Amino acid sequence: MKLNKAAVATILFLGIFGGMTFMMIWSGSKYQCEVCISYNGYDICQQVEGMDYETTVQTGISTACAGAASGRTESMECGMTPPTKVTCKEL
Repeated sequence: MKLNKAAVATILFLGIFGGMTFMMIWSGSKYQCEVCISYNGYDICQQVEGMDYETTVQTGISTACAGAASGRTESMECGMTPPTKVTCKEL
């Protein structure tokens, strides 16, 4: 069976994509953080996990702000508010 260039490229792409997906799924999270935010009269803490420290903390802030802010403007303001507490541990 002879494969044309497009078929070879497709198989190669799917192999690389599948390998990357497998590595991401099996590598798991590296950090587990509790991030607390005070905004608009709310004090909210969220538990988050992630591979990168900064991204994990930012995800915690965004998740906490979802419960404290309403609307785009408040969400943006809340996201720029420094967290009141950040506690992380490496997994």
